[in-house]
Amino acid sequence: MIKRYDECQRMSQIVVYDDYFTTAGQVAFDPKGDIKKQTKEALEEIELLLKKIGADKNSLIQIQIWLSNMEDFEAMNEIYDEWIKEYAKPVRACVQSILAEGYLIEIQAFGKISNK
Repeated sequence: MIKRYDECQRMSQIVVYDDYFTTAGQVAFDPKGDIKKQTKEALEEIELLLKKIGADKNSLIQIQIWLSNMEDFEAMNEIYDEWIKEYAKPVRACVQSILAEGYLIEIQAFGKISNK
C-alpha cells in the first residue's frame, strides 16, 4: 500500500510504501539564509515529515544532499553532524548541483519505519 502526505499539484512531500518511506527534496524556508541556516531548516523539515509518519532519525537508511557550491561542504557538515550525532548513521551521498535560485542545499531522505 502506498500513502502520500502533503500532496500538491506537482508532488507529495513524503510517500510511505509498505514499511519504507522517501521524502521529496527538502529546502530551507527562506533561501536568503547562509548554508548553515538553510541546512538547519531543511533538516527540520525532514524531522517534521518523519514525525508525521511515526518515524524518527533512527529510521533513516539514506540521505542524499545536493549543494550549489562544494565550498559549503564543511559548514553543512557542522550542522548535519550535530543533527545526526545521537542517532544511527544512514548512508549518505553529497554532490554539487544547480539548485533553484537562492537555494544552497536540498536534502532527500529514505528509510524504514522502525515500529512496523
